[in-house]
Amino acid sequence: MMRFACVVILLFAGSARVWADSVRLPVIQDNSIVMVDREWSVNAGSSSRIRIKGNQHIVALSFDLAAVQGKTITRAELVCYPAAETISAVTLSTIATPWQEMTSTGLTAGIEGINGWGYPGARFPAVSGGNAFTLVHQSEFELRDGKYHCEVPVDLIHAMTAGVAFGLALHEHETDYGRNPTIFSREQSSKQPYLLVNTEDRSDDAPLPATALQLVPVDGASAQLTLKAPQRGFAYHVLVDGHPLGRHNIPLVNPGVRQTIPLRDLPKRGSQPGQHTVEVITVNRTGQQSQAVQVTGKLFRTTPVRLPQVRPLPAARAPLSGLAVIPVTDKYDKEGRAVGELPPGYRTHNSLFDGQRIHLTAAAGEVVGFQVLLRGDKEVSVRCQLDPPEWRVDLFQAKYVPTQGRQIPDPLVPLPKTIPLDRERDQAVFVDCYVPFEATAGDYTGKLAVSDGREVPLKLTVLPVRLPRKASFLCEMNGYGLPDHVDDYYALQQVAYDHRVHANILHYSHHTAAPGARKSNLDMRLRSGRRMNNRRYDAIEPGAKQAYWDDFAEAFGPYLDGSCFEDGHRGRIPAPGFYLTFHESWPLNCRAYFNGDPDAYRAFKDTPVYAETYVNVLDDFVRLAKSRGWTKAGFQVYFNNKGSLNEKTKAPWILDEPSAYWDYRALQYYGELTDRGRRNADEIQIDYRIDISRPEYTRGELEGRGDLWVVSASAFQNYRRLVTDRMQRDGLRVWVYGTSNPVHESNRQLQAWAVDAWRYGATGLVPWQTVDKSGQALRKADQLGLFIFDQTPEGKTVIRHSARLKAYREAEQLIEYLTLVQQRQGWTASQMRAFIEHYVTLTGSVRKQNDDDAGTAEYDRRALLNFDRLRQAAIELLR
Repeated sequence: MMRFACVVILLFAGSARVWADSVRLPVIQDNSIVMVDREWSVNAGSSSRIRIKGNQHIVALSFDLAAVQGKTITRAELVCYPAAETISAVTLSTIATPWQEMTSTGLTAGIEGINGWGYPGARFPAVSGGNAFTLVHQSEFELRDGKYHCEVPVDLIHAMTAGVAFGLALHEHETDYGRNPTIFSREQSSKQPYLLVNTEDRSDDAPLPATALQLVPVDGASAQLTLKAPQRGFAYHVLVDGHPLGRHNIPLVNPGVRQTIPLRDLPKRGSQPGQHTVEVITVNRTGQQSQAVQVTGKLFRTTPVRLPQVRPLPAARAPLSGLAVIPVTDKYDKEGRAVGELPPGYRTHNSLFDGQRIHLTAAAGEVVGFQVLLRGDKEVSVRCQLDPPEWRVDLFQAKYVPTQGRQIPDPLVPLPKTIPLDRERDQAVFVDCYVPFEATAGDYTGKLAVSDGREVPLKLTVLPVRLPRKASFLCEMNGYGLPDHVDDYYALQQVAYDHRVHANILHYSHHTAAPGARKSNLDMRLRSGRRMNNRRYDAIEPGAKQAYWDDFAEAFGPYLDGSCFEDGHRGRIPAPGFYLTFHESWPLNCRAYFNGDPDAYRAFKDTPVYAETYVNVLDDFVRLAKSRGWTKAGFQVYFNNKGSLNEKTKAPWILDEPSAYWDYRALQYYGELTDRGRRNADEIQIDYRIDISRPEYTRGELEGRGDLWVVSASAFQNYRRLVTDRMQRDGLRVWVYGTSNPVHESNRQLQAWAVDAWRYGATGLVPWQTVDKSGQALRKADQLGLFIFDQTPEGKTVIRHSARLKAYREAEQLIEYLTLVQQRQGWTASQMRAFIEHYVTLTGSVRKQNDDDAGTAEYDRRALLNFDRLRQAAIELLR
């Protein structure tokens, strides 16, 4: 796609501004598509002035093309009249689906019978701006003679005349929302937008038919057509049983390449299980069609999945006085009132407890836990004993913190020798039982004992399956700023490791760009007693081919190779995710070489040493990683900084959660530098990571990059198909980021968030902030504080954790069960979704406080307990 754009730029660069014998094509539809919260349903089709405003207003135009139908376009220009403010540059793109001027909005094309833009739920950006196989081009808006003149690549016009595009979208490059740039619309009779085109009365080369057509069944709602593209042709028309396939599913011809076309969004009669005929016609730029080619096959067949009947809960028995047992994902406030939707009697009758006995089920290698709610009138000790006794059992006391007018358990500390009880209030004790990976299947016994004489027998059934030691779905606990001592860093990672997650701590700040500014913050105290030499680490000269890695290797080596977990439950697990210090101001401060151009590809044109040093030092790190054997660690090159052209201490762009066109282009630039630096990293995993909350606005800049995207929860909800299509097409890996649930809400929300992401192909979650260094989360509710820094009376730093961390562990382990089920049953992704949806209804939304909020996923509270049924059903298939 971008190759096309570059060719067009060269063609225009050599062309004179002569428009003799040109044809004027009037606009017949125009609308400013509004993409602002609470305004998505606004229609501006009848307005005399329409806005082109950053990511908030994209203008859609369609034209009367009758005068140029069947002709070759040789040049084209869009002309429109300014109404307010100034527009400097826009992204032009085709639109992939028909639309109506007076009924279209950001949420719908306004076509009767279609809820969305081309397919249900699709928003306008999903079918423009380089998405859905649309053509995209960046063009200046030149103000001349009181009018904007904007050069348009001829193939954007050809796409419309050939019937494979339905107008043009105009997306402003800037995102300055303190202004309202507008143009006059077609309702302003003397200042209507129009296209000015030159043509030739000659046809394009006759198109050739596609070859080697094959049908690939996928599931009951979709299939795929693969074909070999002809050497001549521009686009395809595809019909399924005579019904046209939506343009948003059809790529343009890529000569000689094997292409895949998804067959979906068809009418009900076109997607019934059985025999179907797919017809493909190649079309050239002037509308000539090739001979039709056909392929027939059986499609849309669904194979029902096995749906085991979940055993009902055993009958409730008279409970012990003042003692209840519940799953670790549930909670009651100190007064005994449920947090979230819990049924009456749940405290003493649930999936783990019948009132008198605890029954746990676990795979080998699983950490299975429960929560004890105690009341009484004295201080007691609590212990949990398993047979065999050498199995590890950890006990924690929950601390109650104020929130929403209630006292709710969240931070956990190691269980003291004794704890005081109250007859009217709960005290929660959490128990974690570590089942060895070598445990044989069968029943094991034990008991929970309270020193006042209360005892509850415990039965632990170990299943004939084993969880993998390394998590297949990653929960990355993001944080900012390293602790003071490397031992505290290891302690933090140990707590994460015990919960099957990992902590990734960013060690540079936003204010690194100015010449001489500190580039990174690697200054922990090492076990030797001295501090890491951060000054030497940052002291990289222009053109350097090597960096100082000694302290880096000493501090992080045991974590990167997993040796610090040698004696842990899962054995050596190399760091699943680790931020490297490479960013726009490491190895070299960005602003010292930046010439002020917003285009990153031109911004360092006069100082190539900036890029050369980045590439050289990354290549040097690759050599280091190979020499140290860090072949299993998940290294990340990640650009976290947010800046602007005018803030001299910061990056010139917003690189974390990019917004403007130049931000995405800068990420493409640094991605290409990273590719060059990791060209020899065949044994080392170095991901180029992009945290992206607006994947719909990339405008072609990140096309074809098979990297790691960390996508916001709201983007994964609103543009899920856009993201999953990228995953399939480019080999993109996706994690979903957001915010952990608040303390006053059910911790099962985290299970729902994880399983919902996993069922659509995501391979990880990233709660954006998880570390509380102040220790305040021990005293008041902290939505972000999953790891809590505390101090012993002797002044030693220790790491406490939130009960929500156990919910992440439960989610991880449930996904391991589901992965084992899918592997054993040989199910497709859609079959797996059907299995999950039979037991759990994952109806949710993402709650955001503002546009920059990472968002908190929120699911139907009444359905959350059904995760116990889903787990039980998975167990039945694995027995």
